[in-house]
Amino acid sequence: MSSPKEPSSDPSDYQAGRPRIAELSEIVRNQIAAGEVVERPASIVKELVENALDAGAQEIRVELFEGGARLVRVSDDGCGMGPEDLALAFTSHATSKLQSVDDLEHIASLGFRGEALASVGSVARCQILTRRPGEEEGHAIENEGGRISAVGTAGASVGTTVEVRDLFFNTPARRRFLKTTRTELGRCLDILQRLALAHVGVGFIVTHDRGRVFDIEAQMDLGQRVRRLFGRDLADALVPVDASDGTTRLKGLVAPPRLSRGDTSRQMWFLNGRSLRDKLLVSVLRQAHHGFQVERRHPVAFLLLSVDPHSVDVNVHPMKSEVRFREQRRLFGFLVGALREAVARTDMATPGEHMLQRVERRGEWKPAQLPDPGKLETTPRPFVSAERGRERMTPYELPTPHTEGSPDAVSQEVATGPPGLAEVLSDQGGWGETDDLRGPFLQVAKTYLIRSLPDGFEIVDQHALHERLTFEGLKKQVAESRIEVQRYLVPQLVELSRSEVTLLGEHLEALAAIGIELEVFGETTVAVQGLPALMRRPDSDEIVRDAVRLCSRGGPPPDAGDFLDDLLHNMACRSSIMAGDELGQEEIHALLQSATKVAHDQTCPHGRPTRVRFRLSDLEKAFHRK
Repeated sequence: MSSPKEPSSDPSDYQAGRPRIAELSEIVRNQIAAGEVVERPASIVKELVENALDAGAQEIRVELFEGGARLVRVSDDGCGMGPEDLALAFTSHATSKLQSVDDLEHIASLGFRGEALASVGSVARCQILTRRPGEEEGHAIENEGGRISAVGTAGASVGTTVEVRDLFFNTPARRRFLKTTRTELGRCLDILQRLALAHVGVGFIVTHDRGRVFDIEAQMDLGQRVRRLFGRDLADALVPVDASDGTTRLKGLVAPPRLSRGDTSRQMWFLNGRSLRDKLLVSVLRQAHHGFQVERRHPVAFLLLSVDPHSVDVNVHPMKSEVRFREQRRLFGFLVGALREAVARTDMATPGEHMLQRVERRGEWKPAQLPDPGKLETTPRPFVSAERGRERMTPYELPTPHTEGSPDAVSQEVATGPPGLAEVLSDQGGWGETDDLRGPFLQVAKTYLIRSLPDGFEIVDQHALHERLTFEGLKKQVAESRIEVQRYLVPQLVELSRSEVTLLGEHLEALAAIGIELEVFGETTVAVQGLPALMRRPDSDEIVRDAVRLCSRGGPPPDAGDFLDDLLHNMACRSSIMAGDELGQEEIHALLQSATKVAHDQTCPHGRPTRVRFRLSDLEKAFHRK
């Protein structure tokens, strides 16, 4: 066997197609780095404003032309730079924010890599004017596509002004990828809004093509800044959150679920002053709103998170928009708990004003075709007929008989049998005993209940409300470890796959704790021995399949709070009054009366509103009476 051939040192071997390894020039290196750091004008705005904040600025002025592609000028009143610092400003990996590798373990500044200005200078025409406090003259330096001038003296105010002109003038291929002026301006403003919210105590003035876009006074608090940037309606609906567990501090504002959006653009997290778009924090908000908000909608929140710099790594993403937390599980639990408490304090009632305005604008308002009041049925009827009730409960054990027609009996029937919701639910506030629940009530399409109020009227979704009541009743019983189980006379068999039976077999104890009593009955069958007594329409097959789906999704164990809530949501949904169920007056009264005992009755467990209120003043506007 021949020995491996030694690499040739003959220069003639390096012909066309065999290029030599060569060290890249400083300009080329910076342009390559700019591919990560400088994506568009908004990237420049972010880097320059963060530098101003790190310099201790109390007021920052940002001027944009043509969406920032033609000019970005950032001026601040910070500490400024001397000539020796300015000479290194456009040098790669030159920074005042790190001195050793140990400093990476507790980064408190927004910038620290020393790459931004060098990268920006390689793809634009830049100038820096700066003066330190107490110095009589300032200094200037220029950089045109990586070619840096010498530092000279210049007239300048205290602080620093950085101008970046003609972005990508020397890389036309990258310039062609810029979007329209409107789009690029929007990206810049998003960055600036986030920075203005994150740094209470710093003033911001932003202009575009010499026109004022927004200004934020330094003395404005977070709520006032939200009002200035996003409007009064949102700001007035926000609820403050302020919590600490000794190592982490959370402050900010949370909007009610009814103001949720189709995207996450109004979810703003700030970690030690740094704006984040972190997946963990998105999950925190989703979990905190679980049960208050419909799926595929995104909460609105403005949240300031303060942690020890040692407990977070901000050097894991080129744009520093994602971080890595050292104690994710502890942090997740703390944040979800604090935010969920705040969400519960928001006004979750759904106003009908915007609906009337929308109808009025479209010119589609038509008188409702209401039935003849004289033909409305007012005689109380049993909620479920005897035959229908037995059909749905067999082979369930029948509840203890009661006297039909009495309010207590009807209330108990609506509450799905013993134990009734009135017994299970403690008085948590809800609508309150002062609300007028005397009726008469109107049922529309066997789905919606209408009741008169002193200042208008209210429409109630009978299924959504009863679903919330059933869910709260089940959850309360589980929390108090006293859930009552209605056992089958003959166990119900459910056919599953082998893997599904094995999966459920691992979680029988956790399921039994919430009233789902199962027994493995062969390789592909489970026997349902009993289900929670609060369930009005128990469907063993559906409940078992829900349990399989939730157990197999991965993540938290089945005794975790989110698993429990999901399963109870589904159980409550399947066992509640349905759309299409006809209700009598006393049945409606009993349902609404039960709602007075629940604190979070304004949405169903899946986040849909249980009721919509229309004020008399809104009606008068819609009919042009005022």
